[in-house]
Amino acid sequence: MEEAKKLKTVTCYDEECDQFSNLSDELVCHVLSFLPTKAAYRSSVLSKRWASICTTILDLNFEIPEVTDSSSEIKSVYAALLRRTENIRKLRLRNYDGCKPCDVHLWVSKALDLKVQELHLEFGSRPNPILPLRLFRSESLVVLKLRGHIEFQPTLDSSFDIHLPSLKILHLDLFRLDFNEDRSEYDLIELLSGCPRLEEFLFHGYLEQPINISFPLLKRLDLNLWRFSDSVSPIGPLQINIQSSLEALDFTDFSHKEYEFINLSNVDRATLSIIK
Repeated sequence: MEEAKKLKTVTCYDEECDQFSNLSDELVCHVLSFLPTKAAYRSSVLSKRWASICTTILDLNFEIPEVTDSSSEIKSVYAALLRRTENIRKLRLRNYDGCKPCDVHLWVSKALDLKVQELHLEFGSRPNPILPLRLFRSESLVVLKLRGHIEFQPTLDSSFDIHLPSLKILHLDLFRLDFNEDRSEYDLIELLSGCPRLEEFLFHGYLEQPINISFPLLKRLDLNLWRFSDSVSPIGPLQINIQSSLEALDFTDFSHKEYEFINLSNVDRATLSIIK
C-alpha cells in the first residue's frame, strides 16, 4: 500500500513538472526571449519541437567577450542567425573586441534581410566594426542604437540618400563616426533628414562641424558633446531649433563652443549643463 502511494505521488509530481511542455509554442517562445539567445538555444536539445520553437524567437541577444573567450559565442551567433528564415523583431549585439569586423557586417546584413525592427549594437575599441551601408535604407527599422567606433562599407558620402521611413528612435553613443575614406565627418543633418518620423534622438560624442536640429515630430532630444582632444578646434555655433512641442531636452556641453536655442519655450522639460 505504501509503495502504491509513493508511486502515485511520483507520477503526479512528474506530470506537474511537465506542465511547461503543455504551454503553447507562442508562450514558450515568449519565455525564451527573455534569456540570452545562446542559453535559449540550449533548449533545442530537448526535442524537435523545442528546436523549432527556437527558430521563431523574435528577440535575439548576443554578447561576444574578448578574443580569448569568444569562439563559442561567435559560433552561437552564426548558428542562431544565419540559418534563420523567420523575421526577427530585435537584435542586440554587444562585442568586446571578440569578433572580426566582417562577422559583424555579415550578422547585421542578415538581420536586415529578416526585417529587423530594433537594432542595438555596442562595440569595443578595436578592431572597428564595419556595418553595411544599406543599414541606412532599411524600411523596417523603428529603433536604431549604436555605441562605439563605427565604420561603414562601402563608405558613405554626400551622394548617398539616407532613407529610414519607419525610424522613431535613434541613439548614437559614439566617440567617432567614420563614414568616409578620408575620415572626414558625414553631415549629421543629412543622416537625420532621412528619418522623417524621428521622435527620440540621442547623440553622445564629438562633432567637427555645426549641427542644426529642427524636426517637427521630435519629442525627446539628448545631446552630450565634448572635444576629442585639445588639438581639435571648437565647432561653430550649435543651433537647436524646436519647431514643435518637445517633451524633454537634455543638453550637456564639454566642447567650449557657442550655442543657440530657438523656440525653447516649446520645451516641457529642459536640463542644460555647460562644463568649462
